[in-house]
Amino acid sequence: MTLSAVEHWLTIHIRSYLHPKFHITTLRKAAFVIALVSCIASGLVTIISLFTKPWRNHMHYTALEINLISSAVNLGGYLTPPLLGILSDSHGPVVLSWLAVAGFVPSYAYSSYIFVHGEVYFSITLFAFFIIGVSTSALFFSALLTCAKLYPKYKFLSISCPTTFYGLSSLLGSEVLKHSWFSEGYDYLNLGRVFKSFAYFYAIMGTMTWVSTSIVTMLKEPVEQEEHERLLPTESNITTSDYKDRIRQFVRDPSMYLTLLTFFLTIGSLEMFLTNMGSVAILVSPQDRDIQPRVLSYYALFSTISRLIVGLVADFFAQHKISRMWILYGCLIIGLGGQLMIFNTGTSKSWITTASALCGTAYGGLFTIFPTLTLGIWGYSVFGTAYGCFMVAPAIGSTIYGVIYARTYDSQCTSQVEGAQCIRPVFSLTAISFLIALTISVFTYMGFWRRKRLDI
Repeated sequence: MTLSAVEHWLTIHIRSYLHPKFHITTLRKAAFVIALVSCIASGLVTIISLFTKPWRNHMHYTALEINLISSAVNLGGYLTPPLLGILSDSHGPVVLSWLAVAGFVPSYAYSSYIFVHGEVYFSITLFAFFIIGVSTSALFFSALLTCAKLYPKYKFLSISCPTTFYGLSSLLGSEVLKHSWFSEGYDYLNLGRVFKSFAYFYAIMGTMTWVSTSIVTMLKEPVEQEEHERLLPTESNITTSDYKDRIRQFVRDPSMYLTLLTFFLTIGSLEMFLTNMGSVAILVSPQDRDIQPRVLSYYALFSTISRLIVGLVADFFAQHKISRMWILYGCLIIGLGGQLMIFNTGTSKSWITTASALCGTAYGGLFTIFPTLTLGIWGYSVFGTAYGCFMVAPAIGSTIYGVIYARTYDSQCTSQVEGAQCIRPVFSLTAISFLIALTISVFTYMGFWRRKRLDI
């Protein structure tokens, strides 16, 4: 595919500076490293559960309002990927990197301001976090698609590495925010300082991603395609007509809608837990000040490990002609186990940390195996659009599950209630959701993908 006018205009200065000074192989490696750093940057919103205490104590938000903020993030992050995918497929990932910075910096600056000076309209806060969600998806998609276009044949490099580094974000972010500077003056996080630091950080990341996405654009140039044809084996042969035909095939594929439903039932449930794990942990042990960051650390650690392992196992399975659907089944069973453990947690701190580890394992694994399957079934030429469409489902799912949690928490979990029994109905529902998703995924493979003899 040739450069669009937008892609040419946004990258011409970087390309003209880098091309005569560095060999394309060196630039390709640099772009990959920057893309992985971008993945870490894009995942900072996943530590949102650490913000619940300052929001509740300082801003006096209810559980419903906190879940509305989380829903705004998820709606922005998961509803817009279809459009972001189309933009990237048409104009390259550089467009997404610019959109991300333009959204992150003012939104986090505003969020920092209202924590210090007070809030006038809650709806503006919701809009700011909606934009943060959009920016999160834009930056992660930019990085993910950069890796996919650099190494389309190697799923570990194109999928597992970026998703693993995205998972590292919550682990690193939670550790960095333990520094006393971020809590100065409060017995909880000073979100004024936290969000201001985020705004500066994303301004710096903007320059770095501008460079990496410009390098990806250079790979579309004819000379580089000849020299590195094996890196981008068919991109130069994909016409606009071919692209549209592949999109039509994707939209008409019944298995796509079943996969969409699986996304809804699983990622939606896990996003709800990610937002509310802090409040669940406090229900389990209200006197333990360290339980919130500890639960998040377990979730983040096992999510990161899972992403790495799933990527390696997926490549191993592909080499030995073993279906990678077994990885999906395993992740769904682990997720089901996590929901059942939360359901039975009560006042056991060991149970909630173990449940958090299981949910983190499922979350990281699903976010690695789903794009891997998407790439294998529908192809990398429409990967951005296809995977972007799937992201709509968890946006709706996390909102619905989040509202159910908030309603249950606000009505059932009073100060007199000890333990997490009051929110058991929520996790009985999510456990059923995982069981249904497992059934659907088996049916999708046996009824559609296996019959087509797809290499998955």
